[in-house]
Amino acid sequence: MSFGWKLIGALTITALCAVMGTYLLTTRALSTRFDEFRAQDLQLAAQDLAGLLGEYWQAQGSWAGVEKLFAAQVFVRSRGQVVYQKSLLGRFALVDQNLNVVACAEEGWVRRLSSERLYELASQGIPVTVGGRKVGTLVPLDPAALTPLEQDFLRSVQRAALVGGVVALAVAAILGSLLIVQLSAPLRRLIRATERIARGDLAHRVGIRSRDEVGQLAQAFDRMAETLQRSEAARKNLLADVAHELRTPLTVIQGNLEAMLDGVFPLSQESLAPVYEETLHLGALIEDLRVLTLAEAGHLPLSKERLDLGELVEGACEAVRPAAADEGIELAVEPEPGLLVEADPIRIRQVLGNLLANALRHSPKGGTIRVRAFRQGKEAWVEVGDQGPGIPPQDLPHIFERFYRGDPARSGEGTGLGLAIARELVRLHGGRIWATNKKGAVFTFALPLIAEDPHKS
Repeated sequence: MSFGWKLIGALTITALCAVMGTYLLTTRALSTRFDEFRAQDLQLAAQDLAGLLGEYWQAQGSWAGVEKLFAAQVFVRSRGQVVYQKSLLGRFALVDQNLNVVACAEEGWVRRLSSERLYELASQGIPVTVGGRKVGTLVPLDPAALTPLEQDFLRSVQRAALVGGVVALAVAAILGSLLIVQLSAPLRRLIRATERIARGDLAHRVGIRSRDEVGQLAQAFDRMAETLQRSEAARKNLLADVAHELRTPLTVIQGNLEAMLDGVFPLSQESLAPVYEETLHLGALIEDLRVLTLAEAGHLPLSKERLDLGELVEGACEAVRPAAADEGIELAVEPEPGLLVEADPIRIRQVLGNLLANALRHSPKGGTIRVRAFRQGKEAWVEVGDQGPGIPPQDLPHIFERFYRGDPARSGEGTGLGLAIARELVRLHGGRIWATNKKGAVFTFALPLIAEDPHKS
C-alpha cells in the first residue's frame, strides 16, 4: 500500500472518530441538560398548579368538579400549525389525603399504577394546602415522557449535530486530499531523483524550494547529490592525475633500462643515476599520496603537544637556510615569542617545509623569503612570502588542490601535492591556510592559540 493511501486511511479514521465522538458527546450532554431543565420546569409548573388547585378547593370546599380542570385542553402551535394538544394538567394526577386519585387526564395511567407505586409518587409530589392544611397532592405522571414539541426539538438538535459532523468530515476529506497531494508530489520527485542518482546521474537535482520539512529534506538531498558529484569528479581527476604523474617517472625508468638492456647505454653508475632519481621521485609521490589520503579521511595519526610555534618556525627555517644560500636566496625570519599552540611538531614542520620548498622554487636569484610568526587575535599566524611572479588571480581558488598546475611560471619540481598536504594537515590541527599576492606570493596558515599556564614562572 502506498504512502498516500495509508495517509488517506489514517485521516479518514481520525476524522470519523472525531465526528462520532463529537456527535455522541454533544447529544449526550444535551440530553442530560435537557432532562435537568424539564425536571426543573415540571417542578415549577407543579408548584404553580398546586396553588391554583388550592384556590379551587378553598372556593368549592371539596374536589367536586375538579376533573373539568384536568379535561381542559391546551393547544400548542408552531408556525401557525397545531403541534399537539393536551389538557392543562395533563402531566399530573391529583391525589387526596387517603391516596385516592381524584382527577387525572390519563385514565390508563391510573389503572396501571399499583398502590405501592402511588404511595411512592405521592411522597415525592407537590402538596396542595389550604390554610396550612394539606388537602391533596399533585403527582407527576411520567417525568421522562417527552411532549411532541420536546421530541421534535431533540431530533432537530441531533440532526444539526449530525449534519455538522458530516460537513466537518467532508472538509477534513478535502483538506486531507490537498495535504496528500502536497506531500506525495515532492516525495515522488525525491524517489525519481534517488533512482536517477542511483543510475549514475549525479547532476540531477530535486529542485524543491518550500520552507517546510519536505523542502528541507529536498534541499539536503540536493546538497548530498552535489557533494557526491564533486566527490566523483575529484575521484576521476585523482585517478587521471595519479596516472599522469606516475607515467612520467615510469617512462624514464623503463626507457633507461631498455636502453641498457639493448646496449645503447652502458651499465654504469652514470646510466643508473637517472633511474635511481626517478625511483626516489616515485617513492616520494606515493608517500605524499598516502599522507594526503589519510589526512583527508581524518585517519592520519597526530602526536600533539604544547609547543612554542615561534621556536618551531625558527628551527624549520634554519634547516633550509643552507639550501637557500646555495640558490642565492636570503631567508629572513621574524618569530614572535610566546605563541603557544597544541600541535604535532613533525606535521607542522612538514607544512612549513612544503611552503618553504614552494617559495624556494619560485624565488628569483638574489631574492628574499620572509617568514613571520605572530599573534593575531586568538590565533597564531605564520606567513611565508617570496618575491616571485605571484599567483594569477584565477589560480588562487585552486592553488591547494592536488596536482593543480596553473601558471607555468609557478610550476616546477615536486610531486604537486605539497600544498594540498599542507592544507589537510593544518585542517587537522583546527586551523586554516590561504594564499595572497603581495609583491610575490604569500602563504599564511593560522593555528588556535592556547592560554599560558598562570602557575608557570
